[in-house]
Amino acid sequence: MRRLFARARLLPTLAALLGLSLGAAPTTQAAPMDEGTVLPIAYHCDLVVDPLHERVFVSDYTTGSVLVADYQGRLIRTIKDLPGVCDLELSADSRTLYAPLALDDAISVIDTGTARQRARHATGVGTAPFHVALSGRTLFFGYGEQWEASIGSLTLGTSTPKVRLGLIPQGDFSGAPLLATSPAAPGTLVAGDQNTSPGQLSVYDVSGESLVLHATVRGPGGSSNFSDLAITPDGKTLLTASGAPYHHPSFRLPDLADEHTYASTSYPNAVAVSSRGDVAAGVNSIEPDPDVYLYRAGADSPYRTVSLAPATGFDAGYLRHRGLAWAPDGTRLFAISGHNNEENLRLMVIPSAHQPTAG
Repeated sequence: MRRLFARARLLPTLAALLGLSLGAAPTTQAAPMDEGTVLPIAYHCDLVVDPLHERVFVSDYTTGSVLVADYQGRLIRTIKDLPGVCDLELSADSRTLYAPLALDDAISVIDTGTARQRARHATGVGTAPFHVALSGRTLFFGYGEQWEASIGSLTLGTSTPKVRLGLIPQGDFSGAPLLATSPAAPGTLVAGDQNTSPGQLSVYDVSGESLVLHATVRGPGGSSNFSDLAITPDGKTLLTASGAPYHHPSFRLPDLADEHTYASTSYPNAVAVSSRGDVAAGVNSIEPDPDVYLYRAGADSPYRTVSLAPATGFDAGYLRHRGLAWAPDGTRLFAISGHNNEENLRLMVIPSAHQPTAG
């Protein structure tokens, strides 16, 4: 078996992060994409976009590597020796990439200019950090296995970064929680449970020394098994994708009151919001359903839909779990897709994604 199963107790979380789910029933037509770039990986965990160097970073847990591509989707290099790499978090100045290493109990610090590791900080034996979110000079990480999971932090900007564990009680989440922060709301940390139905969302005040629970909701909007989280540019709204319901709900921060629903279809598995406020709602669909629904903030109908099946006749294309990321200027959207007749994934570039039709 692949190294994916190196820790048997991580299986529920890994099934969620690798996006092993079924497709959806057809509803509407969408224009197909070009072929994209074939990647030397069969799974992925996360992707982020670096505007300073115009690079796209794609992490792969199974090979312990991060792929580096340009804005056209062309592969440039591979960063190796990152065992169990999952989430990727970019610093505010885009010069540093933070990557948790679940199979090395560490956080890797990568220079985005050289694509080389600058440092590696141990998080403690058996911690298995999966997910990260940056708030000011503190990197929070979701770690742990099954009901022994918690949230820790790594204090940055000091000669000896400080690691703190157990910032929330073990048992609050079934596995390492998904995390989300926003520069517009620096004192707010959102955590979501990937493995429970109904799902759980919690919001913490992190402006002080300890995490203070602001709100927690079980099954908000009927949600279960959260796949992805994103916060709007103003820091006031949380967007989610989850196994159910078959649309993309949003919630007001910090109290998690229901706010707006973005219609999609089964099964929601990714969400991303641009600097312009445009919402990309992604699903694991079967053609000819759209894979991505693009919305203006608060709109009831999408201004555009996208199918990730290439126009050249490949079998059905599908969006990968947590497979969407906007370029920071809000014009270009990147997606990770799979295809039923291929083992490897593809990096798809959706140009002019802020426009109603392809530009």
